[in-house]
Amino acid sequence: MRRSLLLAGLALSVFSSQAIWVTYSPVTSLVAEDLDVSKEEVGLLAIVYPAAFLALTIPSGVLLDRAFRTWLTVGVLLTGAAGVLRLLDPLSYEWLLACQVLAALGQPLLLNSFAPAASTIRPERRDTVVTLLSFAMYLGIIYALGTGYYIYTRLGLQWLNIPIAAVSAASIIIYVAGLPALPQQAGSGLGFKDVVSEFRLLASRRDLWLLGLILGLGVALFDNMSIWLEAALSPKGLGDIAGRSVALALLAGLVGVVVIPPRVVRAGLRSWYIRAAALLVAVLYLALALETSRLAVQTLIPLAGLVMLPAYPVIMEWISTYYDKRLQGKAAGAVGFVSRILTVSLASAATLFLSSPSTYFTFLAVLSTIAFAIALLLPSDR
Repeated sequence: MRRSLLLAGLALSVFSSQAIWVTYSPVTSLVAEDLDVSKEEVGLLAIVYPAAFLALTIPSGVLLDRAFRTWLTVGVLLTGAAGVLRLLDPLSYEWLLACQVLAALGQPLLLNSFAPAASTIRPERRDTVVTLLSFAMYLGIIYALGTGYYIYTRLGLQWLNIPIAAVSAASIIIYVAGLPALPQQAGSGLGFKDVVSEFRLLASRRDLWLLGLILGLGVALFDNMSIWLEAALSPKGLGDIAGRSVALALLAGLVGVVVIPPRVVRAGLRSWYIRAAALLVAVLYLALALETSRLAVQTLIPLAGLVMLPAYPVIMEWISTYYDKRLQGKAAGAVGFVSRILTVSLASAATLFLSSPSTYFTFLAVLSTIAFAIALLLPSDR
C-alpha cells in the first residue's frame, strides 16, 4: 500500500512539474498584459526549465545515485512548493519567476528519477513504473496546453494556478504518506573520485551515447513541430490546423505510452522498437513532404506522435534494466545532457526550412532518418 502511495505521489509531482513549466504558454500575450511585462518576459518563465535542466541534469543524477531517497524527496518538495506558492502573488511577475526557478530546480531530480525509481520502488514491474511516470509527464503538458486558454478567458489568471496548486499539494501529502516504503539509502554514497570513475565507465558505454543522440533527435523533432508547424503550414493556408494537429499528436502519444512500452519490454524488443519508430516517423514526414493536405497533416502527425512519444519510457526502462542501480541516476542524467545539447543545437535550425511545407517536412524526415541510422547501432536487448 505504501509503495502505491509513494508511486502515486511521485506521479502527481511529475504531472505538476510539467504543468508548471508551460502554464502560461497558451496565453503568453494575455498574461503579459495582466502582469504589465513583455511577451518575451512571460516566455522566459518557460525557458527557465530547459536552461536549468541542461545545467543540472548531470549533478542531479549524481545526487540521486548518492542518496536516492533524500534527493527524490527534495525534488518532490521543490516542485510542490513552487506550485502552491504561486497562489500567494499571482500578479507579480518577479514572484512567478522565483516560483518557476524553484520548480525548475526540482525538475531534473524528478525526470532523472524514472529509472532508479523503477528499480527501487517496484523492481518486479519496472516497465509499469516508467510507463506511469512518463504518462504523468506528458499528461501534465497536455493539461496545461489544452486547458490554459479556456480557463484564462473564463476565470482569469488566478485560476490557471489553482488546479495545479491543488495537485502540487496532494503530491506532497501522498508522497510523504508512502515515503516509509522507500529505503533510507538507495544510492552509492561514493566520493568525488569514485563519481569521476563512474562517469568514465559510463562514457565507455556506447549504448548510452546512442540513446542520448536518439532521444535528442526525437525531442528536437517534437519541439520543432510544436514551435514551427504553424509557420511552415501558413504558406499553403493550413496554419489554422497546426495547434490541433500537435494536440492530437500528444493525445495519440499518451495512448502509445500506456499501450506500447510494456509490450515492447516484455517481448525484449526495445532496440527493435526504437529503430522501427524512427523509420516510421521518417516515412510519415516524407509522405507529408510529398502531400501536404488537411487530411494528411491531421492524420499523419498524430500517427507520428503515437509511435514517437513511447520511445522515451522505453529508453528510461533500458537504463533501469541494463545499468547497475548505483549508476542509473548518472546514466539518465548523461542521456538527458547529450539529448538536451542536441535539442538546443537544433532549436532554431528549422527556421531555415520554413519556405514551404514540403521543405519543412523534408527537414524533419532527414532528422528522423538520422535517428534511424543511429538506432541501427544499438545492441539488441536479446
